Amino acid sequence: MIHEQWDIPFSRLGYGCYALGGAYGNKVDPSRGEKLIHLAYDLGIRFFDTADRYGSEEILGKAVKPFRREVSIATKVGVDSQGKMNLSKNHVLSACDASLKRMKTDYLDLYQVHYDDPGAPVSQVVEVLEQLKKQGKIRQYGVGHLPLDKTRQYLEYGRPLSVLAEMSPVALNRYQELRPLQERCGFGIIAFSVTGRGLLTGKVGPNCRFAPGDIRSKDPLFMRLKLASGLRVMEKLAQLGRNYSASPAQVAIAWVLSRPGVKVALTGPTDPAHLKENCGAMHLNLDLDPADLEEISAFIRSENRALQAQILQDIQEITREPLKPDPAEAANDLLYALEHGVEYNLLPHETAVRLFVRVMKYQKSPESRGELLECQREIRTLLQAALRELLSN
Repeated sequence: MIHEQWDIPFSRLGYGCYALGGAYGNKVDPSRGEKLIHLAYDLGIRFFDTADRYGSEEILGKAVKPFRREVSIATKVGVDSQGKMNLSKNHVLSACDASLKRMKTDYLDLYQVHYDDPGAPVSQVVEVLEQLKKQGKIRQYGVGHLPLDKTRQYLEYGRPLSVLAEMSPVALNRYQELRPLQERCGFGIIAFSVTGRGLLTGKVGPNCRFAPGDIRSKDPLFMRLKLASGLRVMEKLAQLGRNYSASPAQVAIAWVLSRPGVKVALTGPTDPAHLKENCGAMHLNLDLDPADLEEISAFIRSENRALQAQILQDIQEITREPLKPDPAEAANDLLYALEHGVEYNLLPHETAVRLFVRVMKYQKSPESRGELLECQREIRTLLQAALRELLSN
């Protein structure tokens, strides 16, 4: 079904509240979080995104109260209090009520399916979401971090207004797989991590180190070949940005906003100066010359081709060569192979999740080498045919 219009308040740049809950280190003080949201509103942002598991719903609800009708609140459902994926009817209904209560509002503009619950039929989840719409508790619904086949099912059974997608000049796989669906079905893509979680700001170097509580300390984007590639992309953005007196982060955001199908790009800095900087991209998006946008796109395409070839070679070595003696290092190599196996569609999503859990279980045990070797053999068997086909092209 095609959506002819985006019928909730929005701005091209939205504010994501993930970092307010401490995803990149310490949780932000609530009063500081409210000031950031007020600043975002003053800078023209009208779309605010959070989730029931972020720990920031209360901050957002209190902050937007003075201008509630002028903005959209988007939140998410799908993970219960035990950390399990849960999209059962009872959980979705109770979670929606809990979000409304935390944010002290009588409706949500956009309610998003956060993660997939294999035990919940898509038709049943859509039925519950439609029920919430009829009750006036939500205005629209969307989907988030789902396998592509599940995204297709939601589009078949329901009318999602939006699909969340990690998207930046250094992370385009999700956008590329969604774009054909978007053209047919007309949903809006909500892009997040548009500056590569800070990689494209010019403030991250080749020897970056993050605090243990910072999710980037385990993020493949900040490791190995991807980090080196990301820094090359950042340099290209910085080079072009100098022609516009713009930062690489601003150019990255403006480029994302220029991509077909992208309705909103989320930014979520906790530094007011960074928020002001990022909001400048809304104006830069209108000023960038089409030739410069194409130059960026051509550079990214070339960089992606080279990076993929290098990573596939890495995966081959990890699955064929002897594992490193240290269990933690061996596990990290296997996790690297799994993550990129999923990214390049070489592994079924559920199979990769199962293996990921096994490897994580054994990574800290000195007696686990046998189990890790079993995981390596299974990954090699699953990947070898797909790798041969890709590397021969």
